[in-house]
Amino acid sequence: MVTRWHPAPLSLALAALVPFAAQAADGAGIRPAIEITRIDSPSISPDGMLALWREYRASVDRNDYDVAWLVAPSDGSAPARRIADAGEIEWLNGFPLASGAQWTRDGRTVLFRKIAGGQVQVWQAATDGSGAAQVTSEAGNAGEMIRLAGGKEWLLGFGPERAAIEAAEQAEYDSGTRIDASVDPQRPLYRGDRIDGRWASGRLQGAWFEQGGIIPAVKPKLKVLEQDLATIRDATAEEARNYASRPRSLERVQDWYVALRQPSGDARGIAVVLSKGVASALAVVNAEGQELAHCEAVQCTAARARSVAWAGTDNALIFESRNGDGGSTLARWDPASGQVEEVFQSSGERNGGDNGKACAASTRRLICVASSANEPPRVVAIDLASRHEQVLRAPNAPLENPAIRFDRRVWQDRAGRTFSGYLALPPGQTGPVPLFITYYSCEGYLRGGTGDEYPLRDLAASGIAALCINRQPGVAGGGDNVEAYRVAASGIAAIIAELSGQGKIDATRVGMGGVSFGGEVTAWLAMHSRLLKATAVANVMVTPTYYWFNAVAGRDVPAMLKSAWGLGDPDTDQAGWRRVSPSFNADRISVPLLMQLPEQEYRANVELLARLQRARKPVELWAFPGEMHLKWQPRHQLVANLRNFDWFRFWLLGDAGGKPADPASWQRWRDMKP
Repeated sequence: MVTRWHPAPLSLALAALVPFAAQAADGAGIRPAIEITRIDSPSISPDGMLALWREYRASVDRNDYDVAWLVAPSDGSAPARRIADAGEIEWLNGFPLASGAQWTRDGRTVLFRKIAGGQVQVWQAATDGSGAAQVTSEAGNAGEMIRLAGGKEWLLGFGPERAAIEAAEQAEYDSGTRIDASVDPQRPLYRGDRIDGRWASGRLQGAWFEQGGIIPAVKPKLKVLEQDLATIRDATAEEARNYASRPRSLERVQDWYVALRQPSGDARGIAVVLSKGVASALAVVNAEGQELAHCEAVQCTAARARSVAWAGTDNALIFESRNGDGGSTLARWDPASGQVEEVFQSSGERNGGDNGKACAASTRRLICVASSANEPPRVVAIDLASRHEQVLRAPNAPLENPAIRFDRRVWQDRAGRTFSGYLALPPGQTGPVPLFITYYSCEGYLRGGTGDEYPLRDLAASGIAALCINRQPGVAGGGDNVEAYRVAASGIAAIIAELSGQGKIDATRVGMGGVSFGGEVTAWLAMHSRLLKATAVANVMVTPTYYWFNAVAGRDVPAMLKSAWGLGDPDTDQAGWRRVSPSFNADRISVPLLMQLPEQEYRANVELLARLQRARKPVELWAFPGEMHLKWQPRHQLVANLRNFDWFRFWLLGDAGGKPADPASWQRWRDMKP
C-alpha cells in the first residue's frame, strides 16, 4: 500500500470455515505462532512495589482474543496473578493500541478503559486479585484518562453518545451517503470499520487516512472521577485545561515533526521525540509546544529514541534507542542538568511491547517487555542501581527454544549504505537453497515480519532460507519514496549476491513478500529487476483507480502522491506512473504475484489483477472481510500464512516442497504456468 501513517466455537467446523486444513503436515508451527501471548502496557505502582501489564492471546477457534491484566511484585518475590478481564483490544488500522492503566495512590486499585459490548467505560480492579467492577456508565465512550491532584482524582473525556452515533449511521443508511472528502471509497459505507469494539460507519477525519466515526470530531465531554471512585462530576474550566487529545498525524513542534509524545501528567511537561529529515532530537515542551529543555548529548541524537517514559516522580526521562547489535540501549536524561547516563544494554529489545511503547519507569526500576528474534515476549524488571534484570513472567515458554533460529546479518550495498536483518537457514543445509525475503521491520520475536503474514520459520523448516530485512531510516514527514525503493532494491541485491557467493542460497530461486512499504518494495523489484522468482503483497498498490478514489475535492492524497512519490495526474504523467505503478507495468512483471488484501484496500488492486490476467501473468487476488491495513482476525491471519506458505513452496521448490495445505490451490497454480 501507499504507506499509511501512520467472533463461535469452531473446533470440528474449522475445515468448513478455513478453506484448507489448519493442521497441515507441513507448516505445523504457523498456528502456535499466531496464538502466541503478546504483552504490552506495563506500569508500576506509585510506591514501585508492584508491576502491571496486559496480555492478549489469539484464539483461532473463536476468532477472538483473550485479554487480561496481570500484576506481580516488581522484585519478582511472587508469581504474577490475573486481576481482571481487560475487554477487547483497540485496533487502529490493524495495529494494537496500548491501554494505559492508572493507579490509586495507595497502589491497591488500578483504573483502566475497557472495551466490551460495543462500549468503552472506566473499570477498576483490585491489585490483590479480589475483583473488578465497572466505574462509569456514561452514554458516550471513555477516551483519555488523566491524573489530577497528584493521583487523587482523574479527568475523563467521553465522546458522542452511542445512541446518537447509531442514529446517525441509520439515518445515513436510509437516506444514502453523499460522497465527499470524508468518505473513503475503499471502505464499506455502512458499519465497515471497527471502532470502540463495534462495527461502525467510519469516516476520514484529519490528514491522509486518519479514521474516525460518522459524527465529526468534537471536544469530549469532560468529567472528573473523585478519590472515592464513585463520585463523577463535570470538570471545572481549570481542570479541563489538563485534557489533551491523542496526537494526530504530522503534528509539529516548530519545524520538527513529532514522532512520539509522552505527557508527564503534571507540571514537568511533555516529553517529545522530534524528527527533521533524517535527524532526531529529544525534548520537553509545555502544552503550547514551547520547548522547555532539549537534549544535546550524543545519546539523544546519534539514534532516534524509539520510546520514552518519565521516571516515576523524578524530573528525568528513560528513553530507548537501537544499539549496534540491533537490541536496546536504555538511557536516563535529566532535563534540568542535561546529564545523560546509560542504564542498560541488551542484544534483544526492551520496550513496552508490540506497539512500541516505553518500558514503565519508577525511580528504582524499569518494567519492560523483553524479546528478540529468537526469544518470545516476556516481562522483566531492571534494577536501575545494580543494572540487574529479572524475569517476572514468561508466558511463551514452549516457544523459547525454536528449532529454527535467526542469525543477525549486517552488510553494505555498493554505495556503502549499511543494512541489517535476520537470516534463518534450513536445518542441515548442505548446498544452495531457495531464499524468501520480507522487507520493512524485523523487531521483536520474528514470526512473519511486518503484519506477521509470512511464516518465516516454517519456510526455513521446509527448505527455504528466510530473511527479514530492516528498512533504511526514512525522512520525517514523508520524503522521496521512489528513492527509498531504489535504496531497498540495492540492499536486497547486495545480500542476495553475498549469500549466493557464500554458497548458501540459489540466486535463481528468490521469493519476496511484504506488507505496506514492504509490499511496495516487493512490487518495485518485480517491475525493475530480475532478482525474484515469486512475489506476494498484502497491501493496496498505486493504480489509477487508487488515485481517483482519493482525488475527491478536499482530499490531501494527490498532493502527497506528488510530493512523496513524484506522481501527478495519471492521465498526463505517463512517465511517473510507468516508473511507480504496477498497473502500468504489466508487461514488465514476469513473476507470479499473490495478493492477500484487507477489505478496506483490495478494490484499487482489482485493476492490477485484471491487467496482469489480460497479459496472461500468474496472479491471484484474495480479499478478507472486515480487515483494515493489517489483518487482526486470527482466522484470517492463519489462512493468509498458510496460503503464503503454499505459494512460495510451490514456486520455489515445486513438487519437492512437500504436501500442500490446500491441494486445490496447488493445482490451480500449476495451470498458471506458461
